[in-house]
Amino acid sequence: MIKVFNLLRASMLVIISSGMLTFIPASLAQVSDKDISSDDIKTAIENVKSNYYMPFDVANIGRVNKSLANGCSITSNLKIKCNDSYSSISGTNIYEYLEALTNISLQSKANGDVLWGRIQGGPYERKASEYVKKTFEIWGFEDVQMQEFPLTSGVWVPSSVDVAVQQGETQVTLKSAATAYPSGVTPPGGLRLPVEYVGFGTAAELRGKDLKGKIALLYVRVFDGVLMHSGLASANRIATETNAEGIILWMDLPGNAKHATQLYTPTGWIDSIPWTSIGFEDGAYLRRLIDISDDDSLPVVNLVVEGEFRTVGTSQNVVAMLPGTTDENLIITAHIDGFWEAVLDNGTGVAALMELARYYKNIPQEQRTRNLIFLVTGDHETAGSGGSDFYHNRNPEIIEKTALAIQLEHLGAPGNKNQLNMLVTTNVLAPLLPFISNGNYFVHDAMKRMVNNYGIVVNRDLLTAPAGDVDGLIDIPSAGFIQTGYLYHSEIDSLDWYKPEDLERLTRAHAFLIDEVNKIPIEEIRESSIGDLPPPYSSPDVMELLRVW
Repeated sequence: MIKVFNLLRASMLVIISSGMLTFIPASLAQVSDKDISSDDIKTAIENVKSNYYMPFDVANIGRVNKSLANGCSITSNLKIKCNDSYSSISGTNIYEYLEALTNISLQSKANGDVLWGRIQGGPYERKASEYVKKTFEIWGFEDVQMQEFPLTSGVWVPSSVDVAVQQGETQVTLKSAATAYPSGVTPPGGLRLPVEYVGFGTAAELRGKDLKGKIALLYVRVFDGVLMHSGLASANRIATETNAEGIILWMDLPGNAKHATQLYTPTGWIDSIPWTSIGFEDGAYLRRLIDISDDDSLPVVNLVVEGEFRTVGTSQNVVAMLPGTTDENLIITAHIDGFWEAVLDNGTGVAALMELARYYKNIPQEQRTRNLIFLVTGDHETAGSGGSDFYHNRNPEIIEKTALAIQLEHLGAPGNKNQLNMLVTTNVLAPLLPFISNGNYFVHDAMKRMVNNYGIVVNRDLLTAPAGDVDGLIDIPSAGFIQTGYLYHSEIDSLDWYKPEDLERLTRAHAFLIDEVNKIPIEEIRESSIGDLPPPYSSPDVMELLRVW
């Protein structure tokens, strides 16, 4: 793995006005028939501020620095340091929890599991849950529960995944093949068929192609900032509209790492034909063999995908509660299962939750308003929300009195770009996607202040939908942030990408959010702001702020 630490992005205009240098983000640059005045520049900057879109780059350091609160400041080496009221929250602690969770995943790899990690319904998911439970008990939490429940939608368990390429008399095995989600299975011995390149698998690229008796090689773009990838629609098109016998997804990720690629449609998993993903270098090798071949001598691939979709088995939640001074609740939740080392998704979320639990355990009860429920869920990656759904159905009286669920999901990853098959990283965290399921204005305002106070980079769009593992908590609003990018579900995701100081700042920020949300009456939190708002928040300007971060 190659890391290149670049300076913060330099996408800006430098405008000289009245002898002063003014830095403007490139996104604000406009092609215009008239000259840009200094007033225009000031207006553009104020518009950025008013929309709470604070890209953390050289162009914005001064403005961000002025907006930071709670004793936070930017150091000379462009780090954000906070001397706030949450100083007992420790990045060293968070990193230790994260390392323990990662080591449990690595035990699965050492065991020789084809799909390794803290896999839902498996022994290492359980081992990780037991670690969290034991830690809570050591800290003095009373009545820590590990609640076992049946897998809600089953789990895919591959027993053998293999891609071998016949080149003359030589057979080359591609080491990056992985099928992490439900797939069709190959016959005994595998599918030994020619492989044809289909590009991005668009309708235009597939038009006129005869894939009968062939395996399709599909190039898949991985997008920075979103969970989805280009292969979702394309693989479904190949599976349902062509005669292809199998699909190999060539992932556009640096290096040659395995990837836990999701393939599904609105109606279910793509399991009608066998498929697997391969790394970039393996895909480039296969593409080269195709390019130097003619249609009558395409390279032959032996594709093996063996496994089963198990509908029986169990997972578990870990639940700990800190009583407050009222009968209302606030749920802080994170799912513990994940693929490979499962650092980003979702060791970081669990580690942050654990440190928040330790921090609030040391706060006197009389200083805690709502009961704080720390919910570590299982059964997420395939089913989607098994743990939260089980907790919701089991605890209707708690749900009725819960103001909000705060999801901790995918935190602390650096900003990365794929440059010529090399992962280039900055010293700035990747943007976080904000979500509030009911779009609530008051929660939105608290999150904006959290973002500004702690120098957190966010995407502009606010998602008004549940995310992470809170889907099952359908009767209460949920809020949080989620990071995506090239580390997501990839074997290149490892501990060395993450820094204790970044994890500490994000965890402190969530403590700030918890405390701010606990100041808001439950009836105001539960009021949806999607649509009409009560006065004085019913203006078009406020509605625009709810749409744009």
